[in-house]
Amino acid sequence: MQLPSTNIRRIFSYALVAGLALGLLIVGFVRVADLSVGISFEGAVMMALLIGALIGLCFMLAIKLSLRQAVASLHQYAIDLSETSLPPPVSHLMGDEVIYMRDTLAQAIASVPRSGSYPEIAQRLALASDTSAALAVAASHIADHIQIQGALLLQLDGERDLLYPAATWGQASLPDDVTLDMHKTAIGRALQERRTAFYSGAQVRDLLPLQVGPESMTLFCFPLMVRGQPFGMLCLTSLGADMRLSDDQRAYARSLADMLTLAIQSNMHRALFDRENDRLSAFEQLGTMLDNSERFEVALEQVLRVAARVTDSMHGTLLLLEPDESRVRYRITLKEGDVLPLSVTAGAILKHGLAGWALRERHADIIDDTERDTRWLPVPGLGEMRSVLVVPLLYGERALGVLTLADPIPRHYSLRSLALASALAAYAVNILARMQYHAMVESGSVAMARRLFEGWISTGDLGRLLADGAAIERALASQTRFAVVVFVGLSGLDRLGESLSADQVLSQVITPYLDELSAIIYDHHGYVEHYDDGNFMAVFGFPSIYGDSRMVAIKAALEIQTVARRLRGRWRSQIGCDLMMSAGLAPGNLTSGLVGTDRHQSYMLIGDAIREARRLQQLARADEVLVSDTLVDSLGSESIFQFESLAPFHLGSGDGMRTVYRLAAGRA
Repeated sequence: MQLPSTNIRRIFSYALVAGLALGLLIVGFVRVADLSVGISFEGAVMMALLIGALIGLCFMLAIKLSLRQAVASLHQYAIDLSETSLPPPVSHLMGDEVIYMRDTLAQAIASVPRSGSYPEIAQRLALASDTSAALAVAASHIADHIQIQGALLLQLDGERDLLYPAATWGQASLPDDVTLDMHKTAIGRALQERRTAFYSGAQVRDLLPLQVGPESMTLFCFPLMVRGQPFGMLCLTSLGADMRLSDDQRAYARSLADMLTLAIQSNMHRALFDRENDRLSAFEQLGTMLDNSERFEVALEQVLRVAARVTDSMHGTLLLLEPDESRVRYRITLKEGDVLPLSVTAGAILKHGLAGWALRERHADIIDDTERDTRWLPVPGLGEMRSVLVVPLLYGERALGVLTLADPIPRHYSLRSLALASALAAYAVNILARMQYHAMVESGSVAMARRLFEGWISTGDLGRLLADGAAIERALASQTRFAVVVFVGLSGLDRLGESLSADQVLSQVITPYLDELSAIIYDHHGYVEHYDDGNFMAVFGFPSIYGDSRMVAIKAALEIQTVARRLRGRWRSQIGCDLMMSAGLAPGNLTSGLVGTDRHQSYMLIGDAIREARRLQQLARADEVLVSDTLVDSLGSESIFQFESLAPFHLGSGDGMRTVYRLAAGRA
């Protein structure tokens, strides 16, 4: 219905025109009736205008007083009609009563719901794509009849008895991590009791941390039920304290809340159907891929990807353990490029992290919010994960590994997610058993050799070592043998903290540095002894000998020199920092052997060659490789490499001053 669009100014203008016209008529009539009046024409016009203006003012005053009386009557009538509170009449002299009456009548009419709009609302709700869209449809229609500025849909998590914000509309907004206990909060108890609740003023602030301004607020809460069971709560916010709803408005909001419940249920059923179809498809594809897979690493990666897919997880990791369960043998992760190396994170995870807890307890578990559970250890490069699910891989009484899934959204996982992950963990154990996973069948010496050397030598070298029992015994026995040590240093890392975050240092500097150097060492059959704080040490001639260790080490050093120049240029252009890489080579006898107890044994190498190579690296300049005199002298005059003699240095080995050589970039 279209209401008149006039205002009091227009009425006043009509009254003034009428007064002026009446003034002209009066003066004209007087002149015609009494011709003896001695007034000029101009004077008569001025007198007519003056009299007309006075008459017009009288008309306006009468209209103003009449409208004020009408406004008071209309205000009371509108309240009786709508059964709700309305703004009070204008009280100041310059107020526009006509506009107030029009707006008040419009609000009163709008506040009376019309059942004829229900079919249209139902159709729009049926077309809503998700919960947020459905709430927007219902809330916008409610706002047409009730003075609300926001709406909040709280959905019940039946497993945890918590209400959490599922969608918001308008000015109502809640942080994602806010939850309401069904038994400890007023809104939760109202839902349990299936009653509509109203809260006003300070009560609202105590109940919900709504992200709105400082104005007073009224909160109307309508329970949502499905087959007589609590489903959620629709909360409507209205600015102003102690706002009231008429019976018709309550019934209208209640009807739309029921329609919203049906729409959300329909969307949930569609999403559940699609999700279950996707899960079924994922399991079918997994079976097909595993039938065609010959390596357990590939098969387990597919299991991990399916686990992340069926639980909608952002991240997943699968760790396989050593036979003694004290160390991680193998890791599969969905974010390999940004996660710290296994040697850096594994110890802390098994000792203090959630994976270690699951292995010790032999128990699967869910963390709803990592900010409230200390068992979760944040991993640099992984990002903030708020929900975590963990399942141990058990083979009888023995733990083979652990499956961990994580997601940035709090309360992401349900008991169904845990059941699916547990089924896939059992599937992974079946794969390992079917493929005769070496941890189940290896002898003690083979398992120990794998634990000590896996990741430190190339995969091919490890396979050849494990296939030769005699080679394993030689590698594990305490011995002294000739080897060549290559020590590489990366300087300038301390300056990066001023311009880069830890994640950027990891992804842009440390990871490519270690990847490039490890690849070179592996290609030349070397042994990566250790790396820390930018220092990287490799040994050639251990644990197995491949050709002349001296020649192989120098060839590897030449490639490291080339990589150093390339990485230095990349870092200078990408991060604006000049990081310098240098290396030192020294030969000598190294003594090797096992140290520590059975569950915590490690391999140790000691010898003067290590100290000498480190000292040479410290003396070297950027992109430079320094070689000890003993290595150069051992090659003789027919060496295929070019060396440049430098001034003698004291290398700290007790032999006094010794000649040092610089390795040239090209061969002779």
